[in-house]
Amino acid sequence: MSPLDNFSPETAMAETGQRSESRRRLSDKILAAFNHAYAVGEADVARTLKSALKRNEKHAGKYSEMRNSYDPLGEAELWVAFVEARNAYRAACDGKKHDSALIARSLEAMKEAYRVWSAS
Repeated sequence: MSPLDNFSPETAMAETGQRSESRRRLSDKILAAFNHAYAVGEADVARTLKSALKRNEKHAGKYSEMRNSYDPLGEAELWVAFVEARNAYRAACDGKKHDSALIARSLEAMKEAYRVWSAS
């Protein structure tokens, strides 16, 4: 008889109050794929992945995360803010007339968005 014969993920999660390791890892991977798709401009893929992330979080149920502040949907929104700030900075730099003030503001906005995202 194997020790795993009596193993129940639901019981294990209830005892620890945590989501299953596999579900947490899945949300990490979906989030990473979303971040990549959004950053490279694959809007349809990013939308599909964000939908999958929402479904994964919905199925997490009442179990909390080992990382108490872990909010993959919130992290996705912070990533979107960073990418949008990065795109605005690129647009300011690529503009036909170089507006130094606009470029400086865009750079500061991008740095702040990155700071907020990286602190999450």
